[in-house]
Parts: sequence; structure tokens; C-alpha cells
Amino acid sequence: MSKTLYIMRGLSGSGKSTLAKELVGEGLIFSTDDLFIEKGEYKFNPGKLGVNHKQNQVNAIEAMKDGISPIVIDNTHTQSWEAKPYVKAGVEHGYEIRFAEPETEWAFDADQLASKNTHGVPKVAIERMLARWEQEMTVESCLNATAPKR
Repeated sequence: MSKTLYIMRGLSGSGKSTLAKELVGEGLIFSTDDLFIEKGEYKFNPGKLGVNHKQNQVNAIEAMKDGISPIVIDNTHTQSWEAKPYVKAGVEHGYEIRFAEPETEWAFDADQLASKNTHGVPKVAIERMLARWEQEMTVESCLNATAPKR
């Protein structure tokens, strides 16, 4: 039986989480956004972003070690380096890697995305995501990617 790892791609408000729920079946969804929920309320803290991304990776990799399928990674993944830890672990644990993007008509419309996203991501932040969006993402592009110098 084959195991599937879905790497969701899409900007905030594009319909990623809706599509993730359609794909997950009996599997699990891992979203860094979920780690910002405190007492049932989403509270984004930019200071925790790196730690929460790392924890999401750890949680997803544990599920891969357990052979859970499908696994859906519900993050924006605007560039290949962002998906690299998940793709690398998926390959190591024998998963078929599939990239999935919502096909909503507003998926790349900053005004619509700013009004539709549930976490209050401002238009200016969405425009930054659009500016760095990689059109094509593959297993190879992820495995060969390096994070930008900060």
C-alpha cells in the first residue's frame, strides 16, 4: 500500500485549508497555524514562527515514521526551501509526494485574499508572498533548495 504526502501550496485565504480537508481522508493535517491557537483562539506571534514551523515539522515527521497516510502539510510553501524538510522526510519514509494548490479564482488576487483569509493577514504581507511565489515546485526543486541568507 502506498503512502501519500500532500504539500499544500497557496497564499493566505486561497482555500488551502478547505482543500486539505478534502484530501486528508483518514490521515492527518499538519499546519503551523494550528500551533498559534491558544484556548481555542488564533493568536499569531511572529516571535514564535520559527519555533512553531520546527515543531510542525517534528510532528509531521513522527506521523511519517508511524506510516500514517495520507499526511497533508497545510502551509503556504511559497518557495521550495520552505517545503524541503517535509519533502526530504517524505522521501526518506517512502511517501509519494504530491503538491496541491487550491484552484480558486482569487488564488493570486491580493485584495480578495486579504478579505478572505481567516487570520487577518494584511494585503501588504500577501503582496510580499506573491512577489516570492515559485510557479513550479517539484520534489527535486525542494531537495536542492537552500534557505535565503537573512
